[in-house]
Amino acid sequence: MKKFLVLCLILFSQFGFSQNPNDCIDAILLCGDTDLGIIPSGIGRNEFAQFGNPVPSCFNFQTDQAWFRVEIETTGTFSFALTPDTPQADYDFAVFGPVINCDNLGPAIRCSSTNPSDAGVTGDTGLNDTEVDLTEGPGPNGNGFLQEITVTAGDVYYIVIGLAVGNGGFSLSTSGSATLPPSPTANVVADLDVCDNLGVQDGFREFDFTPLDADVLLGQANTTVTYHESLNDANIGINALTFPYTNVSNPQEIFVRVIRNDSNCTDFTQFTVEVDDTNVATDVDPFIICSDNATEIFDYNTVIDTLVPNSANFNITYHLTTADASSDTNPQGSTFTATTTEEFYFIKVIDPTGLACEYILNTSLFVANPPLIATPNDLVLCDDDFDGFLNVTLSSQNTDILNGLDPALHQVRFYATPADRSQEQSALGNTYTTTQNPQRIYGRVTETRTLCFADVEFDITINPRPVLAAQDDIIVCVDAVNSTRISVETGFDLYEWSTGEMGATLNSIEIDQPGDYTVTVTNNFGCQNSLTITALPSDIAVIDDIITQDFRNGDNTAQFIVSGPGDYEFSVDNGAFQDSNFFSGLYKGFHTVRIRDKNGCGTLTQEFVVLDYQRFFTPNNDGFHDYWTLDGITTSPEAVIFIYDRYGKLLHQMAPLGPGWDGTYLNTPLPASTYWFTLQIPNKPLVKGYFALKR
Repeated sequence: MKKFLVLCLILFSQFGFSQNPNDCIDAILLCGDTDLGIIPSGIGRNEFAQFGNPVPSCFNFQTDQAWFRVEIETTGTFSFALTPDTPQADYDFAVFGPVINCDNLGPAIRCSSTNPSDAGVTGDTGLNDTEVDLTEGPGPNGNGFLQEITVTAGDVYYIVIGLAVGNGGFSLSTSGSATLPPSPTANVVADLDVCDNLGVQDGFREFDFTPLDADVLLGQANTTVTYHESLNDANIGINALTFPYTNVSNPQEIFVRVIRNDSNCTDFTQFTVEVDDTNVATDVDPFIICSDNATEIFDYNTVIDTLVPNSANFNITYHLTTADASSDTNPQGSTFTATTTEEFYFIKVIDPTGLACEYILNTSLFVANPPLIATPNDLVLCDDDFDGFLNVTLSSQNTDILNGLDPALHQVRFYATPADRSQEQSALGNTYTTTQNPQRIYGRVTETRTLCFADVEFDITINPRPVLAAQDDIIVCVDAVNSTRISVETGFDLYEWSTGEMGATLNSIEIDQPGDYTVTVTNNFGCQNSLTITALPSDIAVIDDIITQDFRNGDNTAQFIVSGPGDYEFSVDNGAFQDSNFFSGLYKGFHTVRIRDKNGCGTLTQEFVVLDYQRFFTPNNDGFHDYWTLDGITTSPEAVIFIYDRYGKLLHQMAPLGPGWDGTYLNTPLPASTYWFTLQIPNKPLVKGYFALKR
């Protein structure tokens, strides 16, 4: 029978011995039709430092390696095949023999160090019956296989295998016509499932596996059976268990090693031990029957498989007290009457095979009535944005629904459809935006301890808000005699103004001051909306300054600088009103300006003067132009006026409020000529000019 063996090789030198097959003297004996797997670990001692062990020509093998011993039982041929576990691994090998011992291996009779990557072949290597070369490599030379060996009964050979490149283990199988020492057989034994009936009931107990030897060997003689905690220990033959032995985990694998005493050939098997711990979870959650009734019939047989898996394999009895269950007395039927008072029952579970421990389940049973909730009033709410839908706080209904029940012990959830509620899926949040109007909401109240529930429903209706048309700003004259009326649409149930005025028909009020006026209207649904009307101020203008350009001989100008909250237009001497505050073409003398508020808040009228002077005068006492004057100068009594002849001689200082200059100097009439004047008005530029005196 071909066996499969996995060796996990670890150095144990710290314990004072080493059985890792990386040394020749600890080589693994190949027995029967060997098929094994191994992971080389370390290089062990250097066999090639011995005089009788020349270094193989293809590879020095100073790397992770494994040694194998081949003892030939019958004459024939011997070959083997090695397959790496990973494609990148490059394994080399050498064969020595026939030999006597590890100190005189002699030259290698086969040596392979082909690099699979360089040679373009797989990592498989070994001996076969088709190759003719005895050595190959290094690098791309060869294909990984060499010629098989012709062997004679009694010959001993050694094979060293080294990992040149890569990592991972390999599998190795032998073939050929020659036979190797026969392997024993480690027969399969059943797993052990036992009760924790020795010592503390904690899932760990003592074992003695020696009674299993007979089942492992099935009559094989000249063999030894040992038990181990790991496959590695079993492979190498170390740390055999001694009895009594206490398991170190639960469940736990045990590895069995069978060795032939005359050849050291081995075989392996394994089994699992599992200790049934009586400290199972024997306290079972209560069985709660949600019902409107005070009593209900309950059959434990309907739920026993949820309490005891594969319950048909056990003897199960029901009891009213734990003492009865412990003593297996007064068994009851599986059916009990549940009431609103919690009652306790005890279920005895016995494994008729005796492997699993018996135990008692503590259960209880009672009827729980659904929560006594109330149906809340429907929610009738006002729309907030005229679309007929609203974000509603559903949790505002909780208090009415619970009707005095403790909210810490009850869960309230809301659903959009009866199906969602029935399946308890897609629960709505505490706030929810309606999707239809009206809309029904489906609620469920669940008692958190019993999970019993009661259902409730209510409607949400969204009533419309009043619609108020937006209004443009209006104008109010400051300190006006007559008030201004503002108004909104009629037809609402109540009007409340920010002035404090309110009434069912008060859709308009009188105002006399600028400002913001807000009205809140209520419709027949009790919904409200507000509108603010802004009254902007306007008033008669205030003249801040009149800027004139004088002494331009009929082409004088005037500009009126005004202030005030209104929008103004201007008129001079009853002319047409214009938006511009600038006027030209004005003659000398007095004029009247009118400044009118376009919003109708009044007109300001004021007289102003344009200064100019006569270009000539005729002082002949005929009543016409007998005096030279400055027109409009009477409005500036502080003005200083000097008159000079053409040579700069001061002739006269004319009073602004007087009749003018009569053309004399020291009461003597002056001749017809051109005369000069200067005019100085405070805070204004000095004015100079000339005029003619005609006789």
